[in-house]
Amino acid sequence: MRYLKYWVPPLIYMGLIFVISSLEQPPLPMPKFEWLTIDKLYHFIEYGILGALLAIAFVNVPCRGGAPGPPRLGGRIRDGEARRPRPTASWRWAGAVLIAILYGASDEWHQTFVPGRHATLADWVADVAGAITGVLGVYLYYRKK
Repeated sequence: MRYLKYWVPPLIYMGLIFVISSLEQPPLPMPKFEWLTIDKLYHFIEYGILGALLAIAFVNVPCRGGAPGPPRLGGRIRDGEARRPRPTASWRWAGAVLIAILYGASDEWHQTFVPGRHATLADWVADVAGAITGVLGVYLYYRKK
């Protein structure tokens, strides 16, 4: 049940992104320098939220019998504890970023099949920046806590 509590929100949000990306959009005049349009801010916020939701899920769901909660960097293996490799804290944060970034790339590719939509490298860069910022925000929150 704990898994559902933390993994359902990012999965629903990813579905929402997919549905919105599937909608046909009328062609809008774009300025020649496309790196600074308001659309990039939307991408940044959209993937910042996704990165934060994924980070919260990764941090709060135990991995293979590990204790839930924010993972601590470092740490020693106690006597009697299984000596199997476990994901370290840094892998959880990196995993959240990686999934958000790959989902952003797949979303841009998906838009190439939707009439009236197109994929741009600038949109994906905004997705990447937003994902990193969202995960970093959650990381700083847990670090302060």
